[in-house]
Amino acid sequence: MKNKGMYSAFSPIMLAAGIIGLVGCGGGDGDDSSSAGGGSADGRLTGDIVYYAMQCDVSQPAVGTDIIVHRKDGSILSQSKVPSTGKFDIAWPSDAYHFTYAQQIDGELFVHSKLNVVAGDIGIVGERNANIDSACACSDYEFDLSDVKANYSGYSVYIDGKNTTSSAKVCEQDGTLPPVNLVLTPTYDDGLTPYAAQIDVNGFADNSTIYVAPYIFENQANEGVVLNAELSSGNENIYDPEFRTFSETDNGRVNWIQWPMSAQVFPGLFANNFITYSNFEALGGDDYGQVFYYTSRRHRVSDPNDTQVVQLQQNQQKMLQSTDAILNSFSEDGASNYDFTGIGSGKTMLQIDFGQSNIANWTIEAPLKGTFPDLDLPTNLQTPFEQISQANLSVMIYGYFSHSATQYNQFRAKVAEIQRTDLKTRSSFYDNYVIEQISVDIY
Repeated sequence: MKNKGMYSAFSPIMLAAGIIGLVGCGGGDGDDSSSAGGGSADGRLTGDIVYYAMQCDVSQPAVGTDIIVHRKDGSILSQSKVPSTGKFDIAWPSDAYHFTYAQQIDGELFVHSKLNVVAGDIGIVGERNANIDSACACSDYEFDLSDVKANYSGYSVYIDGKNTTSSAKVCEQDGTLPPVNLVLTPTYDDGLTPYAAQIDVNGFADNSTIYVAPYIFENQANEGVVLNAELSSGNENIYDPEFRTFSETDNGRVNWIQWPMSAQVFPGLFANNFITYSNFEALGGDDYGQVFYYTSRRHRVSDPNDTQVVQLQQNQQKMLQSTDAILNSFSEDGASNYDFTGIGSGKTMLQIDFGQSNIANWTIEAPLKGTFPDLDLPTNLQTPFEQISQANLSVMIYGYFSHSATQYNQFRAKVAEIQRTDLKTRSSFYDNYVIEQISVDIY
């Protein structure tokens, strides 16, 4: 099965195998896992495949998207197209094992594969597509911050999480415009109180300039809490971690801010506050490219007065070794075995992304341990991967401390269930998040 399918598409990044074996440090424990999937004589697989707008939460059926069902060895069992409703309902017989859909957007190919799939609902999936932004009802506003800056001279002003502009684009949600969020954070003096407020822009015409009065920050509810956030003693080799906070609301995530000094939350305005810790490392490279490692944790801020302590999982060496094993196995004939279990804790899924922007990208979702088949693609979908000259490879493992390494299909089912409930505020299922990632930029 060589010279076609997934292995052929991987050929531009096979050269990366030589640079993965770099030094690192690691450790951690995890669950063992095994491969399981496949259908039954009367099995069905259902789901929705859509396009999401870039600017808002509007989606449209991705009519004509290619759907491919693979056997366990990766060969094609059946092919179909997404109908006008965006919903599909296809047979998932005993020899069905892996699922792929492929979308073409402005000449760029996006292929998504799920390995070891069981019959049932895969939920709602799809790519973002700027071509449907015309379905968004958006307005642009400029904010007059002159008096705010005069009254709060020692502060930086963030508008919807950005401190580089005095404007905002606001798009309707459920027929109304959500509020614009403003945050005042101390620029230099870490001892000053931060503030936040919201501005209702409904009733203002598009392209209006809205005066912001300093008094909107003066109530007690507008005062923020500076978090005592720190990494645990196990991360003493991390000198400059990135701290971000945000709030989950009925209007989505707001105030997603990387703080220049102490992290802050605003419990008087928002009930669901979170802090994210992360660290990014360049691990080096050679003539082929550069290798990077990323680790991150997220948790809910239950009590902002408590010290927020987290230990970032640091398993660079194990991640490198397992990624190296994947690339080496792709260069051999036959099945490609891999194992990402025992790397930290709380993780359930493996995701591999490879490709080149504006040409072709392939995302593969898989259990933490198993076998990569040579997933075959029709010729028209295989050809764009042969045009890749500067590829990127990303290998990440992630989870929410909700399912073990062997419960990946239960994990998928839970995600689909949450999607179908159409909650306004994101489910608490996603509160506690962990991820580790190796990425390779090929020259």
